[in-house]
Amino acid sequence: MIFLKILIIVTLLVVFVQDIKSRSVYWFLFPALMGLFISVRLLRQGQFIEIWQPVLLNMTFLILQFLIVSVYFSIKNKHWINITTGLLGWGDILLLLSIACYLSVLNFLFFYMISLTGVLVIWLIWQLIAKQKNKQIPLAGIQSLIFAVFLATGWWCIPVNLTSDDWLLRLINK
Repeated sequence: MIFLKILIIVTLLVVFVQDIKSRSVYWFLFPALMGLFISVRLLRQGQFIEIWQPVLLNMTFLILQFLIVSVYFSIKNKHWINITTGLLGWGDILLLLSIACYLSVLNFLFFYMISLTGVLVIWLIWQLIAKQKNKQIPLAGIQSLIFAVFLATGWWCIPVNLTSDDWLLRLINK
């Protein structure tokens, strides 16, 4: 299992480097991440029946969010807007769908909110200090870095099961 975890961290770091350098990521990394995430969950929990519901809920949340964003921009611009043309890259979508295969529902929502906030803060700071300004945010890259830190912390520093909502529920109830 340690080999799979290291492979996941390395793959997330490759996504980060590629997105930062070229604003594009090799597409095959995302199915590989999905497979690695599902493998780790299966090794931990044992049966696919135990992991399909949170994966389905996470993906449904993302699809609804993407649909709402598309409708919002379509109403604002008075014609249908495809958010994958200029607003959100396929790498961004595929990374989130990959991560949805690993995290429990509350952990996914927690990561999603923290990572979007973190990306915004990191990008604004970067824009302030960078000489060359860029309108495109490397969302998948920065989120993959944040997720690598999130995973490494949960796996090796503070033993937290990110496939279960128990730790978040205990934290909320304190």
